[in-house]
Amino acid sequence: MKRALSLDVLRGLSIFGMVLAATIPFGGALPAWMYHAQCPPPTHAFNPQVAGITWVDLVLPVFIFCMGAAIPLALTKKITSGASTLALGKSVASRFFSLVVFAIYIAHILPYAIGESLFSFMLGEQSIQGYDLQWLTLVGFGLMFPMFRIIKDQKRKRLWRIVGWGGAVALLLVLRLVYGQEFSLHRSNIIILLLANVYLLGAVGWYFTRNSWVARAALFVFWGAVQLACKYTGFDAVVDGFQPTSWFFLFRMSHYMLLIIPATAVGDMLVERLKMSTENQLLTGTSPWKNLFFPGLLVLVVWLTTALFQRWILATFIVTPLMLVGLYGLVKKHLPNYQQLFGLAAYLIVIGLIIEPVEGGIKKDYATASYMILTSGMALCLLMFFDYVVDRWKESAVVKLLAGAGCNPLMAYVVTSWFVFPFLKVTFLYGVYEALYPAGLPWLGALRAVALVIGAMSLVYWMTGKKIIWRV
Repeated sequence: MKRALSLDVLRGLSIFGMVLAATIPFGGALPAWMYHAQCPPPTHAFNPQVAGITWVDLVLPVFIFCMGAAIPLALTKKITSGASTLALGKSVASRFFSLVVFAIYIAHILPYAIGESLFSFMLGEQSIQGYDLQWLTLVGFGLMFPMFRIIKDQKRKRLWRIVGWGGAVALLLVLRLVYGQEFSLHRSNIIILLLANVYLLGAVGWYFTRNSWVARAALFVFWGAVQLACKYTGFDAVVDGFQPTSWFFLFRMSHYMLLIIPATAVGDMLVERLKMSTENQLLTGTSPWKNLFFPGLLVLVVWLTTALFQRWILATFIVTPLMLVGLYGLVKKHLPNYQQLFGLAAYLIVIGLIIEPVEGGIKKDYATASYMILTSGMALCLLMFFDYVVDRWKESAVVKLLAGAGCNPLMAYVVTSWFVFPFLKVTFLYGVYEALYPAGLPWLGALRAVALVIGAMSLVYWMTGKKIIWRV
């Protein structure tokens, strides 16, 4: 089955946003809309009472949406090739636990997680503290190539997996014996662990409801009821407090099922459209009205993000329905191929807005139902918008860069913190990076972060072009 290029581009953009959000200057250097809404400047202390979202709060749900939409694409391919239920179950379980192991491994090899440095280096006036720790992180990053790279030849694959996993175990032993690091299954990268949990629940849910939209809707209602029960009973906290399982499964992650279930429905639609497509992955048609409809989807997402952050609630409830009606009129009359997708997006946005005030306003943390449902609708709008972008600018550098990162997401996620920053430090180029952010010029610091992330994504794009792709 062909890849949905717009899905890769959107996934790449979400990874770009995640990395950028962690790289921009902090300490109140930039306006509040440049950070998580619940972690406002200048202290960035978590405040669950703050309602609203920013672009930073969109990147994770967009990535989860892309994961959910990809589930039917991947599993349908396996089913079509004759895979049994048992084989599918093994595949899903294998990917789940591989993601969990990946989350644990990368959390242990970050410089600050290793332990006390044995030595530092100074070059001129530049001092690199923990010089040895940076090198250990680079070694850990390098080991991920034989651990996770796609290798088709099974004999070579077994050999390289032995090298990679054997090296990883040896590295962790060094960290324990030399640096005194306490290995813990409960130390893991929370984003990757979240993705593992959501993938498992999403894949199982899709498989048992794949032939019935009614069953899928019932599953959505079920998880909505579970989220509601957890908020008022604390059931998820009780389950998550059980140490023997909490290292690989956190029940609070199940709240994201309200986001991933609609995404799997979109994935089903993509499967059908990819079967019918003969030229492009997703055809936008020849109607000139597409030049109004698709940019209008982007405007809708920007409007919702801005209005919800600024808490323009009355304006949101007046303007948004008018925009949805106008866009629906366009799609129904001029772009019928998108009527089903836009209808689902509009439905999710309306439902999300209706329940937005119920939990004190939309919030990423602690995640509200309106956050899950609204962002899934917004992510679907972005996916349709990128159909348009890909249709018009498929050969552009930006599309290729994002698509390269999007189809190599594990590498794209770790390359900045686990390779670029340690590399800059061991080569003493970090001083140059710091010099690009002069005191009092925070937006220059933000541009520096953008340039760094573009460089990191370019490296991933190059790797992808060389067929060096990681999968778990």
